Amino acid sequence: MSTNLPPLDTADLRARGWTSCLLPSNVENFRERLLAFASRLGNPAATRAKSGLCDTLIPIQGSAANLNSLSRRYSVGEFPLHADTSHWSVPCRYIVLGCLSSGSARRKTVLLNIDRLPLSSQQFSLLRSAPVRVINGRASFFSTILAANRKFIRYDAGCMKPVMSDSVRALNIFLRRHWLNYLETIDWFEGKVVVIDNWRLLHGRGPANGDDSDRVLLRISIR
Repeated sequence: MSTNLPPLDTADLRARGWTSCLLPSNVENFRERLLAFASRLGNPAATRAKSGLCDTLIPIQGSAANLNSLSRRYSVGEFPLHADTSHWSVPCRYIVLGCLSSGSARRKTVLLNIDRLPLSSQQFSLLRSAPVRVINGRASFFSTILAANRKFIRYDAGCMKPVMSDSVRALNIFLRRHWLNYLETIDWFEGKVVVIDNWRLLHGRGPANGDDSDRVLLRISIR
């Protein structure tokens, strides 16, 4: 199967923090081929306990979503910028997304590369010092968004709760409205595959102009 997989542009991934390719979606084994492609980057891991290695992402009403998930909080609306698996002790290294259906509303994904932001010294100080509580059931813990001794960003409003006023200010730094000129957008079409460096880039779900319950993405998290 590996001979039928698209090439992985590692140079593009290093330079931009994300890259894309095409994997035809009109085949029965698209999920298996996407998993084989993703395995080139590292070890696929289940995003949540008792879930498989490949998640199916469909816009759903908040009442039907998992607790502490972004879908629970934002329902079928936009998702704020975030890093996937921020509730893990070390978030996943990469995210691989594959499009089965772009959806009637043609909703986009937005990206923000934190390495390219003109953050002030005060903002860096807040990001490295303001504590937040990371909600993960009995495994919940305290952390900061950035740290001098680690390479990854931990940022997800769905599972990170402020514990003091500085925490609120730190979490507000990466609100989408502050960085509109720095956002990149991903247009989806069937078979498009996107690899995101989850340690460097935040991503979010864009707005939809109508119902897009027919939008279907597959997601694989890579340690």
